[in-house]
Amino acid sequence: MRLLIDDALATAAFVVPYAAGWVVPGAEATVEARPGLRGGDVGPDDIALVSSAEVAPLAESHRVAPDAAVVAGAVGAVTLRTPVRPDEVERGPVRLLGTSGAGELLARATLRPFYGIEATAWPGAWRGLPAEGTAAATADDDSTLAAAQAVVVEGAEALRTPEVGFAEDLCRAWLILTGVPAVTHVLVVPAEAEQAALAPMLALLAALREAGLARRREWRRGLAEREGLALDRVHAFFAEQRLALTGEDRRALALLLQRGGRGSAYPPLGALRFLDPAPEAP
Repeated sequence: MRLLIDDALATAAFVVPYAAGWVVPGAEATVEARPGLRGGDVGPDDIALVSSAEVAPLAESHRVAPDAAVVAGAVGAVTLRTPVRPDEVERGPVRLLGTSGAGELLARATLRPFYGIEATAWPGAWRGLPAEGTAAATADDDSTLAAAQAVVVEGAEALRTPEVGFAEDLCRAWLILTGVPAVTHVLVVPAEAEQAALAPMLALLAALREAGLARRREWRRGLAEREGLALDRVHAFFAEQRLALTGEDRRALALLLQRGGRGSAYPPLGALRFLDPAPEAP
């Protein structure tokens, strides 16, 4: 069985222990960490830790497993940048610069209701998988890119302080707006897989997470040095994370997919399918 992991800043607690060799997968497991992992990269028999937006295109073939995830807190790594105060940007193109699907959903879900910015276009947005026999969508027009005053960045770039202009944390904006955290990554497993068949891979993910947390000071310092980030900023970002889904997080995930998916190329999603039933509220 193959485990795919979206290789992103947010998933470093899972990726670093594998890349560093702190946890060695068993002979039955194949592990691949891929930057920019999309739903179309995930095969029907794959287990994958993906950006939460990818749940929609995988809805028919996979279920969401709560065993591993990335749930942001009040410090996230999806940032809106503007040359003036955000409330002074009334409308115009919103450029998504290297953002994941979750980053796109967060931008779509927060910019108008929280900042009052009406997006006239979304250059850089995911355009969906091309239909069979057709070409991929064309690139965004240069004039649209040049006109964008609002730019959304993600990952290490989102943690940097811009030299000019303003920066707003969209994970924090989402938390304030809705009262629930931003679920940026989820684990999807083949819909028909038996629990016993999944157990070794779920145990591997748990081992990766435990190793990442146990040696967090070591790899966070190295990451900060490599990316040129302030160490306190890196610690603040990772300290806010939770790495599995609670019952409340499941509802938060559904809300982000519902609100952020409007107007996007992601297919509409009905009820989320989970590996196990949602826990009852106390």
